[in-house]
Amino acid sequence: MKFRFHNIGPVEDAELELGRLTIIAGRNNTGKTYLAYTLYGLLQQRDGWPNWRGRQGPFPGMAATEAGDGPRGVEPLDVREIAASLSREGLASRRVDGATLSRERAAMARALGSDYSKSLVRHVFSAPDGAFEDARLGVEWADPFPKNVAPIDVRSVGPGAVSVGFDGARVSFRADISKRHHPVLYRQGVEAAYTHFLLSALPTPFVLTAERFGIALFHRELDFTKNRLVQLLQQIDRRNGKNTEAPFWVIDRATSRYATPIQDNIDYTRSLPEIRRESSEVQEQRLFNGIKDMMDGDYRISDGEVRFVSRRRKGHRFDLPLYRASSSARGLSDLYFYLRHAAHQDHLLIVDEPESHLDTENQVQLAHLLSRIVKSGIRVLITTHSDYIVKEINNLLMLGRLNLSRTARRKVGYREDIGLEEKDVRAYVAEGGGLRKCRANAYGLDFPVFDTTIDSINDRSADLTERVMESEPSE
Repeated sequence: MKFRFHNIGPVEDAELELGRLTIIAGRNNTGKTYLAYTLYGLLQQRDGWPNWRGRQGPFPGMAATEAGDGPRGVEPLDVREIAASLSREGLASRRVDGATLSRERAAMARALGSDYSKSLVRHVFSAPDGAFEDARLGVEWADPFPKNVAPIDVRSVGPGAVSVGFDGARVSFRADISKRHHPVLYRQGVEAAYTHFLLSALPTPFVLTAERFGIALFHRELDFTKNRLVQLLQQIDRRNGKNTEAPFWVIDRATSRYATPIQDNIDYTRSLPEIRRESSEVQEQRLFNGIKDMMDGDYRISDGEVRFVSRRRKGHRFDLPLYRASSSARGLSDLYFYLRHAAHQDHLLIVDEPESHLDTENQVQLAHLLSRIVKSGIRVLITTHSDYIVKEINNLLMLGRLNLSRTARRKVGYREDIGLEEKDVRAYVAEGGGLRKCRANAYGLDFPVFDTTIDSINDRSADLTERVMESEPSE
């Protein structure tokens, strides 16, 4: 799955392929966050994307089969005909092969990127009219279609749920016909279900922005602003019920404008008292214990407030509201609750600068945690400035090449569930308005953006050391 970015912030032209772990490194102001936010916005809108709603006849990728020049054994997928069968019998199916579905999915992915580029990129960044007019995001999806896709229910449109699945030979639709509806309504359900079916392998994005530190501090103040806004609107409604302009004036004056990923991060932090009742799909792996070890403490929620509790003995133990805890504890709190209560294996976890406010040893430990998250089935994308993270990623790639015994792993300092495979990792350096893909070899990935700086420091240190030695009087 490849994404092509054009004219998005400082990014003029860049191609990115998602891996199980995707790393974008680089210097400041090279467009790393722009790329992450743009990708987040595209993936976030997939569930509400009714691209084929109202379309007449077969879907584009299957149009050729209607004329008789498509693959043998493939039947045209006519939406109206499928909907009519559902309204009568509650089920319908068509013979189809994986190659046809791959073409159909590729066409739909291209259309998804095109629609997103035309109207939604600027909204993701909460930018004014006229911004991002030349922005484009292309989506290429050439992977073979899975041989089996379990039925997917879609309840957003149409009567009840329309499900669609694939057994390797037939696409099957099912619907609830306990209450009869007009075929037109079933057509809407078929279109939505088929769109979800083809795009189901796209990961669901979950984002932790670089602003998470401030969100942990100020989300209560943001809630106060929201509540105050509601009060103002109620007052206006009572005093001037016929004035339709005043409420919009108040909204414009009283609300801040956040990029969609930041707003979603705020909403997630606000929801922590509720989501703590849920269990993530990877909770049994207890990945969140990695954060407890790094912070030497634990998180809990009491009376709707997140608190940080140290692990130290009674005499030195502390229990603080999160806003009074260290910046490192604040920065990792969202990830802790995500791994414990919100993570799903179809997620793409996007973390902007995961190393922020962490000491060097904890940056290394965070690389280990990222490896374990990837092994749990969750995709991860990070933007980073950390030489420690990327160098430890290289160590984990070398570890993945070796078949070390448990004793040997312990000797070099690694658990059994840590390690990365080269096929799962994609790494890039953002520079010059684009992305440069990092070369891989037996020793990991080449990140010249860090090596150049380190080599320069070492060269200056060697030169200065020599000069100091020469300046000292000889005995």
